[in-house]
Parts: sequence; C-alpha cells; structure tokens
Amino acid sequence: MLTREEKEKIVKEIINIFKTYSTIGFVDFYKLGTREYRELKKELKNKINFEIKFFKRSLVLKALEFLNREELKKYLPNQVGILFSNENPLKIYKEIKKVYKERFAKPNDIAEEDIIIKPMITNIPAGPSIAEFQKFKIEVGVEQGKIAIKKEKLLVKKGEKISSEIASILQKLGIKPIKVRLNLTCLIQDSIIFPKDVLELDEEYYSNEIKKAFLTCLKICEKIEWFNIYNIKNFIIKAKRIKNEICEKIEIFDKESLENSIKKHILIAEKIKSLLNI
Repeated sequence: MLTREEKEKIVKEIINIFKTYSTIGFVDFYKLGTREYRELKKELKNKINFEIKFFKRSLVLKALEFLNREELKKYLPNQVGILFSNENPLKIYKEIKKVYKERFAKPNDIAEEDIIIKPMITNIPAGPSIAEFQKFKIEVGVEQGKIAIKKEKLLVKKGEKISSEIASILQKLGIKPIKVRLNLTCLIQDSIIFPKDVLELDEEYYSNEIKKAFLTCLKICEKIEWFNIYNIKNFIIKAKRIKNEICEKIEIFDKESLENSIKKHILIAEKIKSLLNI
C-alpha cells in the first residue's frame, strides 16, 4: 500500500513527463504478457527512442486533473502504461504497428484477419480429434496415420470472436493467428490528440486522395480562369501559345513568333525537298 507521500511523488513524476516530452501515449497492457512486452520493447528500441512506465490508473487521473487535461481520461485503459518520447507520433505508431509477436488464440479473441486452414497432413494422430474438425465442416481424412486436411477452409472471418473449440483446433495445428503489439489507445503531441482510429488511417491512401483532389481543383481553376500560384505558369504557357498562333495567322511577328514561324517553314521546305529528291 502506497503512502500519501509516495502517491504525491508519483503524481509529480507523471506531471513532469507531460511537461518534458513532446509526445505522450497511453498503452493498454491488458492481455500483454511480461515476456511479450520485453521482446516488443527490445525490438522497438532499435527503431525509435521512447520509454514506457507503468502507473496506477487513479494516480494518472490525478495528474491529468492537475494538468487540466481531463479530456484525456476517456483514453486511459485500466492497466495503463505511459509512453513518452520526443519523436513524431505518426512515426512512433507506424513503427509500433510493424513490430508484433504471434501467439495462439485464446477464447473470445477477435480475429484480425480471416483465419484459413490450408490442406496439410497434421501431426495429430487419427482418432477422436477427427470429430472436432468435422464439427466445423473441415474436410479431413487419414494419411500416414495422421489427420489430413483435404480442402482449404475459412474457419473464422475477420472481426469474429474465436471460440474455445476453434482456439483448441488452431493450437493443435500449430497456427498462431493473434498478433501481439503494444496497444496504444492514443498519442498526444502538445495539445493535439491522435486517437487510435486516427492513427490507423492509411497514410498512403489519404495522400493519394489529397493529390487527386488537388489536381481536380487545378482543372476547375483552369476552366473558370482563376489564377493562383499553382497554375499561373500553365496559364502563361497557354497564353504564349495562343499569341504565337494569332501572330502567325495575321502575319504580325515579334521575336519569338518570328523564330517559330521560320523553324516551321524550314521544316516544310525540308519535307518538300525530300519529296522532290532535290
């Protein structure tokens, strides 16, 4: 049991972390084993500079009240770790998402992607286990005294819960469908909050969409002849081309249109020359 003085010291430490570092994150440690955490942290340390400390949720809440950052309460998990760094929050999340460990499924885990069983000869001896597979309409047979899966089977769809029976089958097959990562609920940079759903956005997709929107705006500006710093160069090039065409038609030349007219007529003369074999 912490004394009052110890609690005050921890609250001050949390406050100091918020004041010292530009990027703060809340990490949910529910279902994350100690060994998995250490392995993930070790691997991530080679990619980004950060630290994580564990605190009692109640003490983090007190620190947030002192900092007038009570809007962050909703992002606090029950088993909370505070990540702190001076690196870009988007870079941090991008690296965290890349690093994961695979584990066997537990009952009520959510499938991150479709779980598909491929045809294979398993290491499971033929016997009562056949009935477990048949219950889920997995086509099996016996080869070399082992259960053999004859046909590919979609066992769990993305987003569905994994039952205890299916978890048992996957473990017997040696399939580890669950990817364990540091589970960030949000990242904070100064006054900007990046919730997990925002961090999950596909950066490349939205970058391409912004580019498309920009090009569409340029085309609209060109049609309505609205000049700006992004399209003025194209308008100048177009205006010069129109000017040269007009000068040529009415035979009024400036230096540029005269040069273009001479080049054009030289090309015509050379073409005629080649046709006449002169």
